[in-house]
Amino acid sequence: MEYAELVKIITRLKQCQTPSELQECFSQAISVLGFQQFAYMRFARNNVDIEHSIYTFSEAWKIRYFQEGYDQVDPVFIKAFEAGETFFWSACMSEFTKGVEHFFEEAAVYGIYAGLTTPLKSSSKAKAIMTIVAAKTEENKDLKEPDPSIAAMIRILSECFHQVAIQILAPDDLVLKPRQKQVLTLASYGMSSKEIAAALQKSEAYINELITGILHKLGTQSRPAAVRRALELGLLG
Repeated sequence: MEYAELVKIITRLKQCQTPSELQECFSQAISVLGFQQFAYMRFARNNVDIEHSIYTFSEAWKIRYFQEGYDQVDPVFIKAFEAGETFFWSACMSEFTKGVEHFFEEAAVYGIYAGLTTPLKSSSKAKAIMTIVAAKTEENKDLKEPDPSIAAMIRILSECFHQVAIQILAPDDLVLKPRQKQVLTLASYGMSSKEIAAALQKSEAYINELITGILHKLGTQSRPAAVRRALELGLLG
């Protein structure tokens, strides 16, 4: 995938207005990179309950997955809560399959053999996960590491999907409280937490807590990204 095509896909993703539109657009994007299915899950702040999900996995596999308690032993799922970056996994990699061979054998029946998983951590209190998968083929049956450029593109697309999904699935969450708006506005001027605290006569710890909440709400991981996202959504006026 060339850079120009990546930009076009990101533009289309940002134009999606419904979960079905987002699902279709993202499916088309990953197919270009050789993947057939994906599952996006956004968790509640307890990191246990699934708050929102968009996926193309079959309902039969979803039912089987939770009925058999695979979410408790799935090494990909477990690593996603520990990792900070996109990682590759495959049924041919012993570090993932050891002790859960049956799980991977059954997953393969549903077209799930290898993939890239991206942790999308918004804050220390909540996160989301994007997993993109491919069925077993002659080309990937022994693959243990994909081309770095593919992993990078998947990361970019997953982050974009995450931001759009937050806007589509939880529009009511995207209203900044007066104090959050005030703090983010000051941050947009390049002020540090210490400077904002002094300006508002609050503690630095209180300001940092507010900023953490803003990052979670907007699905971003840095202040500059939060500012850009808030401006895109018209939340700063």
